[in-house]
Amino acid sequence: MDDFFIASTCPIISNKEPGNCLYAHIMESIDLGVVILSLKRQEIIFRNKFASELFQDSEDKLGYKALLTLLLPNYGEVPESDIIGKTNTLWYKNRLLGYTPYMISDDFIWVIIRDITERSRLESIAEAVNSMENTSYIFSGIRHELGNPINSIKMTLSVLKKNISHYSVSATEKFVDRAMTEISRVEFLLQALKSFSLFENPDIHNVNIEHFLNNFIKLVSDDLRQAGIKINHVIIPPVNTISADPRLLHQVILNLTTNASDALSQCENPQIIIRAEKKEDFVTLTVEDNGIGMTEEEQTNLFKPFYTTKARGTGLGLMIALKMVTLMKGHMEIKSYKDIGTKVSVFIPAGKDNENK
Repeated sequence: MDDFFIASTCPIISNKEPGNCLYAHIMESIDLGVVILSLKRQEIIFRNKFASELFQDSEDKLGYKALLTLLLPNYGEVPESDIIGKTNTLWYKNRLLGYTPYMISDDFIWVIIRDITERSRLESIAEAVNSMENTSYIFSGIRHELGNPINSIKMTLSVLKKNISHYSVSATEKFVDRAMTEISRVEFLLQALKSFSLFENPDIHNVNIEHFLNNFIKLVSDDLRQAGIKINHVIIPPVNTISADPRLLHQVILNLTTNASDALSQCENPQIIIRAEKKEDFVTLTVEDNGIGMTEEEQTNLFKPFYTTKARGTGLGLMIALKMVTLMKGHMEIKSYKDIGTKVSVFIPAGKDNENK
């Protein structure tokens, strides 16, 4: 820790000659942002040049509280094990930053920050292409999902046919009801597959985000209110328009809102907040709930076709939503904490001012 304080108080930090402060010189030269926060003193102990450049804060105007809120917004609200050593992402102005906080002692948090804007864009494209083109896996899931209810229908009707002359009306009705239930499962899956191939040629144009969200809230608020769920939306200026297909966007936000409401079924004071905020060339639409959340393992499987934690889910909802977002030249991020809630962020290109609205 002594070496750390020597580095942090080196003259190079105050734009003087570095002299023999080798550690501080290295810190100022690497292409990684380094920020060290003192929790007890509530101040920034060290911030290298690259960190200031990442935050476009050459004059170091971002203070301790601003950086703590920006990098560790849930600190003190969730277990430290969910924060320390975990890699996170943050859109700041026109850059996507990846960062990992480490606890040096009970007092100091060391945050390593990288600019991953370009890497994230390429990874999002690769993941979307891989998910959409993995047809063998998809059709294997379809065969499985259709095969089970069809086999059940076949068995039910075979038993009924052999014994129909001996069964009472009540017993016959039970067999028919069982077959109808399985048929409903097939219909549900086929509807999901129809949505998967929907809107292959999106109609992209300027969409007024306030008008869109107002209409969306009106459509879903009654059903959510009956389920005891409050829904609100917040539009943070200067959000105006986005470049999107309103039909695709409606399906995406509806899918995310439905998932959020399912996660709130056993929660006290259930709430959903939809937030719109401009981030340089994109508008972020965030659907956030205070529901049951997800484990890290569940989050790694989210975009796998036919993976679901719901009793009656198809496992296609998020994959369909991702495809629709990709068609609109956007991308999606999900952050979730078990028993705390989930936040899904959809990044859609901002609208063009010279288009008709």
